[in-house]
Amino acid sequence: MSAACSERALTDWQLRQLPTAATPFLRIQDAIAATVPGCNFTDLLAAGAIADPFFGANETQLQDIELSDWLYQCQFDLSAADLAQGQWFLQADGLDTFCEVRLNGVLLGKTDNMFVPWSFALAGALRVGSNQLELTFRSPILRARPLQQAAGLIYPAENDKSDDKLSVFVRKAPCHFGWDWGPRFVSSGIWRPISLQCVPHGKIIDSHATVLSVSDVAAELLIEAEVDLTTAAELQLAELQLELTCDLLHCRQIVAVTPKAGSQTLQFKVQVDNPQLWWPAGFGEAFLYPFVLTLRAGVTPTAAGEAIDVQPLPVGIRQIEVINEPDADGVCFYLKVNGVPVFCKGANYIPADAFPARISKARLEAEFAAVTAAGMNMLRVWGGGYYQDEYFYQLADQHGILIWQDFMFACSLYPATPEFLHNVEREARANIRRLRRHPSVALWCGNNEVDMAISWWDWPAKFGYSDLQWQQLKQDYHRLFGELLPTLMQQLDPTSFYLRSSPQGFWEDNADHIGNQHYWGVWHGEAPFSEFARRVPRFMTEYGFQSFPLPQSFDRFLAPADWDLQADAFKVHQKHPRGNQLIRSYMQGEYAPPADFKALTYLSQVQQAQGMRQAFEAHRKAMPFCMGTLYWQLNDTWPAASWSGIDYFGQWKALHYQAKRSFAPQLLVFSASDSAVDDAGSLQLQLVSDSRAPLTATLQLQLLDFDGQVLWQQQQQLQVQQLSSETIWQGQPQVVAPARSVLQARLLSWQPSEQEGAEQQLLAEQLWYFVPPLAQQLTVGAPEIQWQRQGNQLQLTLHSKALLRQLWLAVALADEPALVWNFSDNFFDLLPGQARSVTLDVAGRTDAQCQQLMASLSCYSIADTTGTH
Repeated sequence: MSAACSERALTDWQLRQLPTAATPFLRIQDAIAATVPGCNFTDLLAAGAIADPFFGANETQLQDIELSDWLYQCQFDLSAADLAQGQWFLQADGLDTFCEVRLNGVLLGKTDNMFVPWSFALAGALRVGSNQLELTFRSPILRARPLQQAAGLIYPAENDKSDDKLSVFVRKAPCHFGWDWGPRFVSSGIWRPISLQCVPHGKIIDSHATVLSVSDVAAELLIEAEVDLTTAAELQLAELQLELTCDLLHCRQIVAVTPKAGSQTLQFKVQVDNPQLWWPAGFGEAFLYPFVLTLRAGVTPTAAGEAIDVQPLPVGIRQIEVINEPDADGVCFYLKVNGVPVFCKGANYIPADAFPARISKARLEAEFAAVTAAGMNMLRVWGGGYYQDEYFYQLADQHGILIWQDFMFACSLYPATPEFLHNVEREARANIRRLRRHPSVALWCGNNEVDMAISWWDWPAKFGYSDLQWQQLKQDYHRLFGELLPTLMQQLDPTSFYLRSSPQGFWEDNADHIGNQHYWGVWHGEAPFSEFARRVPRFMTEYGFQSFPLPQSFDRFLAPADWDLQADAFKVHQKHPRGNQLIRSYMQGEYAPPADFKALTYLSQVQQAQGMRQAFEAHRKAMPFCMGTLYWQLNDTWPAASWSGIDYFGQWKALHYQAKRSFAPQLLVFSASDSAVDDAGSLQLQLVSDSRAPLTATLQLQLLDFDGQVLWQQQQQLQVQQLSSETIWQGQPQVVAPARSVLQARLLSWQPSEQEGAEQQLLAEQLWYFVPPLAQQLTVGAPEIQWQRQGNQLQLTLHSKALLRQLWLAVALADEPALVWNFSDNFFDLLPGQARSVTLDVAGRTDAQCQQLMASLSCYSIADTTGTH
């Protein structure tokens, strides 16, 4: 009989609706097939019991679902031989949220936290033959309501789209109760994998590595593993060993395991000579050493014994410091990785689906491919969602994407009863232990925006708190975020940085010089985009602007009759109360009124990208005063008007393409030293380089008219310093026709050994227009396009005789309209007489399909939006 741990899948699940006193009607009368992992909403949808929650105004018709209880059931068989193999457990990685777990009518336990993995011993409940497993999920609303009534006040969870704000009492994703970019679907179900596990003798339940010291010569690692042994191990085994190996290092270490029931922690010290370090993207390779831990049983002097459990442990050797201390300019906030200051470029990451079990590995891979393609090196896992799946962090490790990890608290105060704090402690312990093994996890933050809210959101007046209540709420806040969480961080992950609340500096205070900041003067405060250049903080953790998806995405969630900002169904997908009005108002004076819905959606994306470009450039050129720019937000949780750069379906918006340009290793930034640039002011050109090595380059400047005539030009050689931001040119070419002129700057690699006429590598490009698009004399036109297939890529070369601003390329396959096609570049300015090349991934597609794609190609630019042609 094998002593190895084994796992058995649970299949053929069924779902039943259990009515409560609050259930208005039954969605299903009998059991329906259920998909696990999943939730009640997705199972009801698959059974045809509800319409697509994401389509039209359907969200508003599905709010009764949160008021019922829901029963998940499955059956499995075990033989007498199976039972004799060892101890059996039910391992549930995620139960959402209030769940009673029963096997053959025996209550195994109750759960009350979506974020915690649960393990239930099955001894005493299992039987030979058929076994019935039942998971009863209680309505989160009905479970939380008595807690709110006992508290005697309404907590200030303003994004919770209900009157009594019950979300604060429920340890599930806060955004499930609604947010200003997402729907309210208070789901229940088995949202992460669940299985039977047989443990004959013991298993490895946790492992992680700590870098004790590192230099170019050697790194010293402390690797710790927690092993849990069953009673059987103590009685039957004479010798247990834990083995650590790394084939790459020819490393093998063994420690003895005490054959005693329960858990024990074992340690290894490993020296790695001439270590390859783990670096964030753009700074070097995200190198991982493939360590493996193996628990062996029945070891003798002549036999290695049987491997009863194996746990891979990829180790990235790196040291991360968060420097957050007073300096000459205020209070700095930046990261040093392996001693090198890193300018962090990236975005905020929200749950990628309102129903998280639908997020596949392929979808996560596509997201990280988009992140790395855009030159990002950091994502912030925002605190209003959930701690991401293990595969998310594995991808971050592999791609060199630093993770700013929030605990799951956002935009509200929370209870601090002993029961609540105990629940949070269990949650925090589980997730700190799970994530501390990942080199990508760079820092932890207690919550999103609660410090700022206490100071600025006027909660006592809004919610009618007495002075005594307000003081108690703030004391409870300190107990949770000032005591409990930092204490747990110190115990479990003492080398990681903990920030109580983000941001530290508040935009309402004009405290740009204090730590990190969320700047919402643009958008919420209705300040112009130009304020991004004036309001530059030490580290920008949130800022953003909304746009609409493009028509091909609208096709998938709104009927054409609802493609109207005033349509009820459209408003369901715009969660910000002023969102549509703000998008339109910011266009005034910058763009001509859009002629139709296509023009509106397109211009909303151009406006978002060009407005955010001002922020990207302001932050990067302010290095080292500013050392980070994380915009709101990378992705969407459902199809909607939002701040995202990639829509719910995976379609890159103009913003993501602009981020790719603005986050390139080298960036050129024009700025005006005088508002009357076209009269007497001068321009400055700044070069920002994230490269860890200096480089030699050529700067080319030329003034063009919109037909491609060169009106002025200049060229100079540059020595570009590593990790630098410096002014490289200042001047003002004479501009006769500002409405028809553009200044182009190009940075090219320069190598003296290159043959004359050889093409140099373009490192960066920047354009400066002298008037806004509304005043520019743009002409309608279409580019000439040549294309060819090379392997898995379509290569397109575009030419135009006249300037095409923000050229949008779109393709589709008629028989697969839901497929998303993202070019290597899009929404760019095609200058007259200058060829531009882009590629499109067509892996797995036939030549005939490539022909269909190119036949479907449409081109659209700013000049097309007025409808006057």
